[in-house]
Amino acid sequence: MHPFESAVSASWPPQSWTDCTVLVAVSGGADSVALLRALAAVRISGKGRLIVAHLDHQLRPESDQDASFVRTLAERLGLPAVIDRANVQAVADAAGDGVEAAARAARYEFLQATAQGFGARFVVTAHTADDQIETLLQRILRGTSVAGLSGIPRARQLTPGISLLRPLLSFRRADVEQYLADVEQDFRHDATNDQSHYFRNRLRNELLPLLRSDYLPQVDQSLLRLAAGAADCRDYVESQADQLLDECLLHETLQHVTLDAAKLAAAHSFLATEACVLLWRRRDWSRQAMSREKWLALLTLVAEEESAVIELPGGIRAEKKGEQLTLTPLS
Repeated sequence: MHPFESAVSASWPPQSWTDCTVLVAVSGGADSVALLRALAAVRISGKGRLIVAHLDHQLRPESDQDASFVRTLAERLGLPAVIDRANVQAVADAAGDGVEAAARAARYEFLQATAQGFGARFVVTAHTADDQIETLLQRILRGTSVAGLSGIPRARQLTPGISLLRPLLSFRRADVEQYLADVEQDFRHDATNDQSHYFRNRLRNELLPLLRSDYLPQVDQSLLRLAAGAADCRDYVESQADQLLDECLLHETLQHVTLDAAKLAAAHSFLATEACVLLWRRRDWSRQAMSREKWLALLTLVAEEESAVIELPGGIRAEKKGEQLTLTPLS
């Protein structure tokens, strides 16, 4: 067994998924091809199966060739493949979002729907430590929270019953490319990654090389240590926020949630905010437009002595009455 495959097996032991259906997201690039090859090599016999998933974003003229490459690779490995297409540019234009955000949303929507269709227990993606470094630097420059400094999580719930897992998150891209060279496995190269049109590409191609050469050779390790420390902090804060939310929760139905406003107001503002964020996440309410100012407005309402009502982004109505806060989705 190749050392890379042994490392993948140690990162995500096959015994833990041998009887589960696993959906592997494969773009055709080096990272995802290496992940697929390694998982196919280390899997052991069981009731589960590996399924390859590829979404053609139709953003490049040659994207159909990526889909063909993934289909052929899956066939060679004896694995079923699900190939789909999405006009990401049209979606981005219609929603007024950036192409990168629209592509990510379309990709995860496809992965979730496909996983549900096949009864998959896990969806695995090929994010590496290099992706973690780029993500963290991007968030620092744009502004983020302590949770944001923790970077990309190794695992999270995609939807009830389906976990999203990133087995390569501790692997460097150089190790991925060496493995593919050793097993003589080709892969697709997205030429747009070499261009500096997108902010993320400029970080990868210009800023990070400059930081390594002229400022801090160990910048990669420094950022990864920061992410690890922030993740520990995030986990602790989330556990405390979960406890606070449970203590404040008075009544919950599909139509509304009622909280003990006095208990929420008595908590530290940071922890109270995190408890509210956790509630939004549990209820699957949109947080996209919930800026720091909006969370602050909610906490200000909680502390009000008089009854008051505010409308929050995502169609959430917040009403303070007596010592209770009632949150109601308007649609």
